Amino acid sequence: MRILYFVQYFNLPHEPGGSRAYQFARAWTRQGHQVTIVTGAVNHKTLTVPEKYRGRLVTAETVDGIRVLRVWSYAGIRGSYRKRFLNFLSFAAVAGLVGVARAGPADLVYASSTPLTVGLPGRLAAVVRGAPFFFEVRDLWPQSAIVAGVLKEGSRGARLASRLARWLYARASKVVAVTRGIRDGLVREGVAPGRTMLVPNGVDDWMVDAARRGRPAPPGGRFTVAYCGAHGKWNGLGQVVDAAALLADEPSIEFVFIGDGDEKEALEARAAAAGLTLVRFLGALPKTEAFDALCRASCCVVVTWNHPFQRMVLANKIFDYLAAGRPVVVAAEGEMAELVREAQCGRVVPPEVPELLADAIRQLAALDPAQRERIGAAGRRYILEHYRREDLARELSQAFSDATGLPAEPLADEEAGPRPVPFPAPTESRR
Repeated sequence: MRILYFVQYFNLPHEPGGSRAYQFARAWTRQGHQVTIVTGAVNHKTLTVPEKYRGRLVTAETVDGIRVLRVWSYAGIRGSYRKRFLNFLSFAAVAGLVGVARAGPADLVYASSTPLTVGLPGRLAAVVRGAPFFFEVRDLWPQSAIVAGVLKEGSRGARLASRLARWLYARASKVVAVTRGIRDGLVREGVAPGRTMLVPNGVDDWMVDAARRGRPAPPGGRFTVAYCGAHGKWNGLGQVVDAAALLADEPSIEFVFIGDGDEKEALEARAAAAGLTLVRFLGALPKTEAFDALCRASCCVVVTWNHPFQRMVLANKIFDYLAAGRPVVVAAEGEMAELVREAQCGRVVPPEVPELLADAIRQLAALDPAQRERIGAAGRRYILEHYRREDLARELSQAFSDATGLPAEPLADEEAGPRPVPFPAPTESRR
């Protein structure tokens, strides 16, 4: 099967950011499908363009058998929602042209938001090729933008986003949701339940062997609380800094922030003003280095904020934390809290209550290290059973088969080649 995949942000394991698109594309390629990715050149974690893509409208590469077309888009986007919107529109326009003119034949077109505008080149390519169109929804629009303060409810921008979202949903053979809450939201927007499909985030295949080895955190030293992910308004990290301030009189507990975003400088200033010498900001790291840092941590933390919309959040970082075998502290209600309770892999507290967040961290720090390892191991077992990205990719390829009538059966193991090793350096060629 020839799969044409539109996604604005495509990260490899040695780059900062999530790698859902890479893992799915790699799994489909290993099954024997031909995958072409049309993506942007801007890394959405660092908001920079690597040197090899600068000044070019399109850069063609082959990565682990995946054909990748990196296209130009407006890149000066830090600190401005207007500039981000220009980035979204410019990518959609160039990706649409490249998808039609250079991507080649396709039996199925898959487009993954966010942003919502990625659906436009995907739909165009599907129409031109007469192929089924699958649309993946990782944020409900315009609701998520309204909650984040990017759009105002009832504004012209919100109305346009709502119309575009419904137009794309109506024209997709399947609308793929990454959480149950998003799937329920799609149904409320009028998408027939039979046209929705739940494919959550999960643990990347290169983490599986490392997860099974279960490297314990180094004994002794400080109790390290790690956060890994975006540092934006949406992430609510001020409450983690507040929890660190409440624990400042406990010199055995330190905090490490990994990632970047528009709020990073403000968070650093806030920690400095409070005299929090045991709070460190490491910036964005390649995914493999970030995973190593998580494995060395004592526990990991993720927070949401007190809004009904946040109940549907199931952050990708929670899977990385559990793959690393770390206990977690989650300040959330809804799907993320339910996962932690079901897996019995940490502590759950309400969002936006730094006192309870600090107390949960203090409780984990007081446990015997062997007990913390057992809690982390429970989370690792749970996600390997329920959330392996390779298994999720197979579910999608079966849906592709149902839509196209083409086979979805994977190649036999001996034909598919060796399994990926931990922390692989993806093979890449330019052409």
